[in-house]
Amino acid sequence: MVDITGKDLCKSYDKYLVFKGVSIELSDGDILAVIGPSGSGKTTLLKIFGLIMKPTSGELYFDDIEVTRIDETRLSDLRRSYIGYSFQEPIFIPSLNVIENILIPYYPYASRSELSRVKENALKILDRLGLSGLDRRRPSDLSTGQRKRVDLARALIKDPKVLIVDEPTANLDEESADIIRDVIREYREMNRIVIFAAHRDEKLFKIASKKLD
Repeated sequence: MVDITGKDLCKSYDKYLVFKGVSIELSDGDILAVIGPSGSGKTTLLKIFGLIMKPTSGELYFDDIEVTRIDETRLSDLRRSYIGYSFQEPIFIPSLNVIENILIPYYPYASRSELSRVKENALKILDRLGLSGLDRRRPSDLSTGQRKRVDLARALIKDPKVLIVDEPTANLDEESADIIRDVIREYREMNRIVIFAAHRDEKLFKIASKKLD
């Protein structure tokens, strides 16, 4: 699928150092846990792995592509090809319902027949995440746990090679958290790479094959 290699990654803003010296190698089936308290740079590191931002220094490779040196257009193409990203604070288009928000990555490129196929897959993902029957709801009608799972469904919809999840179980009830842990475990079994950040969740940490803290 894909190999990810980070070499001596560093991120700073002006004189503020977020982190330095991060080196890691990931391959198919790896789950990386980025562990630390709030403000320790977990989200920043996830955004670098997610090709949303670049490090201040160091090298990051996706297979043999040094992504720290390519332009934004190619970076965007790689992001669409490789990455599924679930944010700590999900962002939805309020005027769209759940299923429409999940299908956003396919607009405006997909044909009508492809959208029909993807919609069917989205409904299956929602069912797996315990959200069956909520596809026509507005995001504002959902609980925090439901919104988090809808955002995860959107990250999964393109079957990405790399799934990145920021604080996947934070502020969730145990039933919702267990569903997300199971999905992460299943994704590993599909030989995909999963990278998540969390400040506490011992059950989730036990799933990880590698850790950065």
